[in-house]
Amino acid sequence: MTKNRIRCPYCERLFDIEQMETADLFSERVDLAARLGRAWHLVNEYADCFAQSSGGRIGLKKRVRLIREVIRLWDGCTFELDGKRFKTTHENIMQAMTTVCNADKFGFKNHNYLKRVLCDTAVRISAEGLSAKEEEDREVRRRQARLFSKENEAGSAGEALSAEEFKRRRGVASLTDRIGRPDGLLTSPPLQGKRGKGEK
Repeated sequence: MTKNRIRCPYCERLFDIEQMETADLFSERVDLAARLGRAWHLVNEYADCFAQSSGGRIGLKKRVRLIREVIRLWDGCTFELDGKRFKTTHENIMQAMTTVCNADKFGFKNHNYLKRVLCDTAVRISAEGLSAKEEEDREVRRRQARLFSKENEAGSAGEALSAEEFKRRRGVASLTDRIGRPDGLLTSPPLQGKRGKGEK
């Protein structure tokens, strides 16, 4: 029977299509190992947690698929859980996988257990990939730029002010000191010019 067999164009030997697929999977597994570097052995051990029991076996195709999924987490260092996005690091991923492996739990259907362990050290991020602190810093910069733009437009005779000149005239050390304060609370210091003759 040669129904599911193909002939090698070089040696003319017949072999099963499944053998060719297995060879491709082994080749891909080697490539994935190279991408993971020092984390490879830990990822391979983590994949064993998807077996039905301790010492259980996982098919090569499923193992490669699981490793691909971990690679996506590894490359992006971001993940989603319960509709929320989180950012993490390679070190935290390795620590979380170590925790999962040490728990001796088996029969996982997805990576949610790993993600829940990761949540202890991960930072929640927005849809744009920014943490709460990064979003706050961006908002402060946006307000500073808007404030500076308004004050600059109000300059005399269309005179453009630099940030340093603006701060000097307003008597503030930082542009953030002006945010949310009415003009009456901050007065411009008198301009210091050269005294003419006869002035005391």
